[in-house]
Amino acid sequence: MNVSIAEETRIVRLLCFLVPFAIINSYMLNVALPDIAREFEISPSTTSWVVTISGIISALGALIYGKLADYYGIRNLATFGVLLFSIGSLLCFFSSNYSLLIVGRIIQGIGVSSIPSLAMTIPARYIAEERRGKAMGIITSVMAFAGVIGPILGGILTGFHWRYLFLFSLSIILTLPFIQKWLPNEVPKQKEKIDIFSAGLLVAFIVSLMESITLLNYWLLVLSLVFFVLFLLRQKKSSYPFIPFHLFHHTSYRQGMFMGALNMATNFGVFLVTPLFLSEVYGLNGYWIGLLIAPAAAVSALLGKYGGSLTDRKGNRYVLTISIILLSIGFLLLSTFAGYTSWSISIFLIFTEVGYIFMQPSITKLVSSRLPKEHSGIGMGVYGLSNFFTIAVSGTIITKAIEYTKVSSLNPFAISRESGVYSNVYLFFFLLTLLNLLFLYKFMYKSEKKMI
Repeated sequence: MNVSIAEETRIVRLLCFLVPFAIINSYMLNVALPDIAREFEISPSTTSWVVTISGIISALGALIYGKLADYYGIRNLATFGVLLFSIGSLLCFFSSNYSLLIVGRIIQGIGVSSIPSLAMTIPARYIAEERRGKAMGIITSVMAFAGVIGPILGGILTGFHWRYLFLFSLSIILTLPFIQKWLPNEVPKQKEKIDIFSAGLLVAFIVSLMESITLLNYWLLVLSLVFFVLFLLRQKKSSYPFIPFHLFHHTSYRQGMFMGALNMATNFGVFLVTPLFLSEVYGLNGYWIGLLIAPAAAVSALLGKYGGSLTDRKGNRYVLTISIILLSIGFLLLSTFAGYTSWSISIFLIFTEVGYIFMQPSITKLVSSRLPKEHSGIGMGVYGLSNFFTIAVSGTIITKAIEYTKVSSLNPFAISRESGVYSNVYLFFFLLTLLNLLFLYKFMYKSEKKMI
């Protein structure tokens, strides 16, 4: 559907207001988990499901909403998602027991999962390709900034009471008039069935895999593989596959999936590990941790728009090369100087965050531009699913890895030996970035076909 430049601008502004709710809603809750555990008298591992359950639902929702966007229209789904998220927020705010809180979080997850999915689908559908990189750069910058604001805002609101976190989330309902006014009203297409059984198998696979890593239970790992095989077999037999495999026939689409997943894993990992690192090694509280992380978010937010514009002008290969160089420098410095001065960590984070903020819109544009218009919704939904799945699994692996504190740094140049486990995690991120460099060389430099 063709829209004017003025309409494109309004759509981007709307997404910049909607997207932070999905990011902040997750990050600010991490701060409140100890208070929730004390109030309901439950263990920390049980409390963690307040965050985990919403993440799992978001992973599936990213795909389901992408599929439904092709048949029900963007505006209808955005309205539905915001209303459901608001209902879930109210239920969490008034929850009298832990079970009711989890139910509220499930409803929240079903609603909020529409936002990141539509944030990728909408630009692919409405923003002209020559301006799409810039638009995605702006949106990604807002996402990065929201990731830092989340813990700070969570700390402030939790100081009053953790329930006020959900009262803040309820303010998303203010976007409804703008959703109705600014998003185009599409004509719904013929409905296609959704294979619920396949969705159940996928959920079983993700949950059992995450639990096998957390508990180091090999039987759960075997069970997760069984669920995965059953899911694949179901896709081949189903008349309405949950994930249409024909999407992966596009080489550039597969390339974007791999590179996007690795980029998300490293960025999520950095903002998961670094606060713990600053707290454990330097003894800093949430306020100072937020201040040290803030410069990276501020710089990336300022440069994100430029990175997107650079993608439109110079192409994906140019921007991805710069991104990988910045990420490699940042992770290697973090691994080498882990345990040195806290301000040095703050500076090195700027390299990794700017690298991420340049790479993500470039990959998103690459993926979206290779999809036929009729498959843009489901295609970006699958891309979103891969990102959420990567976040869930990498987060589980990383949190398990940092439990082994009495290990030496594998980085021969590491200055401090007291921060071995954290130095090794940053070194692992560096190796993942080199893997992305390999993908870049294989798919964009070595390939005989021009893909950018």
